[in-house]
Amino acid sequence: MTRKTIAALLTVLLAPLLAACPADLSEHDYRLSHPIAVEEKAAVALFTRPADGAPLSVADRERLGRLAEEFLRRSAGPVQITVGAKPGEEEAAQAYGQSLADTLRAWGVTNVALALSGGADPVPPSGSAQVRVPVWVAQPPECGTFERGLNPNQTNAPHSNWGCAIQHNKAMMVQNPADLVRARESSGRDANRATTVLDKYGKGNATGSAEEAISAGTTSSVGSGK
Repeated sequence: MTRKTIAALLTVLLAPLLAACPADLSEHDYRLSHPIAVEEKAAVALFTRPADGAPLSVADRERLGRLAEEFLRRSAGPVQITVGAKPGEEEAAQAYGQSLADTLRAWGVTNVALALSGGADPVPPSGSAQVRVPVWVAQPPECGTFERGLNPNQTNAPHSNWGCAIQHNKAMMVQNPADLVRARESSGRDANRATTVLDKYGKGNATGSAEEAISAGTTSSVGSGK
């Protein structure tokens, strides 16, 4: 056989074998080999109801403010306020829970649910309120494993720890972990205007619109004798 004939036969014989062995992209794409897990957890704090007519303490306002910040930054659902109340305390407990909800809404929290926990042994205890904020949390991958060594191999894949530090840093720095798994809703801003602003910013130019020239003059000739 000639070399051309042998080459043609080898191509025909090896084609099915090569087609049956798809490349493992996870070995070459660090986003697949070191994924960032996004989980739903909760930031929870317990507040003691102050005396009738007394405001929240400074410390409690600070804690409530931090919960509001967590909602605005990485909320995974509505804020749940649960107030404990023994029989006969429902009205005072409802008023306390409502004051917490109103404070959160004043700070920008848009979704607050309020519930009372009654009975002889309520949870949380009588005279206290639990504020629960569901939040998204990014779990960084574990780095430092070298299942595939540093030496070149037949698949030309990088070592198994390649790109792990990038993914780890992204998970630690992301503002809202939900952005890693879904796109946010459109803001309605003009994309063309945003492009213009970014282009000007990159060139070091002013990003605001040019001011219109204002010329002095009268707007009407009525009564001017003309």
